[in-house]
Amino acid sequence: MKKLLVIADKMEDSQEAFLKASGLAQKTGASIHVAIFEYERKSVLAAISSQNSDFSGANLKAQMIARKERWWQDYITSHRGGLEITHEVIWSKYIHDWVVKHTGAYRYDLVVKTGHRSETPFYTPTDWQLFRNSTIPVYIASRQHFKPQKVILVALDILARSGKKKKLNKQLLECANRLARQTDSVIHCAFVIKVPTILKDLDLIDEQASVAKARKQLEPVVASLAENYDITPECIHIEDGLTWGVMANLSRKLRAQCLVLGSLGRKGITGKLIGNTAEKIIRIAKTDLLVVSPEVRVV
Repeated sequence: MKKLLVIADKMEDSQEAFLKASGLAQKTGASIHVAIFEYERKSVLAAISSQNSDFSGANLKAQMIARKERWWQDYITSHRGGLEITHEVIWSKYIHDWVVKHTGAYRYDLVVKTGHRSETPFYTPTDWQLFRNSTIPVYIASRQHFKPQKVILVALDILARSGKKKKLNKQLLECANRLARQTDSVIHCAFVIKVPTILKDLDLIDEQASVAKARKQLEPVVASLAENYDITPECIHIEDGLTWGVMANLSRKLRAQCLVLGSLGRKGITGKLIGNTAEKIIRIAKTDLLVVSPEVRVV
């Protein structure tokens, strides 16, 4: 890990993303570039300037940018700790568009951002946009209220048949392995067995027997996939239930410092109505998330 892009929090917030990136950089020697966003609509700037002749829209914009610049210059100076840190203030309403273009033009290993866990049918926050469009892994820093263990939990789709999903499994393990090595952590991997609800509701299946049988069949498959990453049998978890709920609960049980999971990046109306497992997990998970899509470049 050589270069991290941090999406700055608001000045009044606790700067979880910056602090998380600083911790990673201390362990890996990576440099940090902080992207600080500022924006106000032209109509608002015009309304303010119309009430005070001393301020034009351009002057207000320049003052807003200068205020952010001064604050972050002081903050970085006091938190540098020997790290290589650069920063810039960007005037843009659409953070994800700038991030995708910027990371496409410059080589970064990771985007680090504090998580914002909400979505409505009419509004898709930056986190979701990054999951669906970023070409590098996205690290979502959580405001954790517990002391995490040195555990990296990775969610796998062992029954994947498509080449895209199989590739994603390998990318997830590779990302988890690198993060574990860099943070001196242990990898746990998990797969969730989904028994069709209709079969359970109609008593057409012995759920416990079905799950036990599937677990026995899948254990060698998971073990084989994990072998290249020195993941021991006791660190392999095969559970049944809803993927997003099981993974969130397992991460709490293990007190994982990070949950690594994939996002297939559904877009448009499909993404709105169906959603992605990653986006369901982020709503309830209390740990950090490292989200990887099949299109990311793992460096």
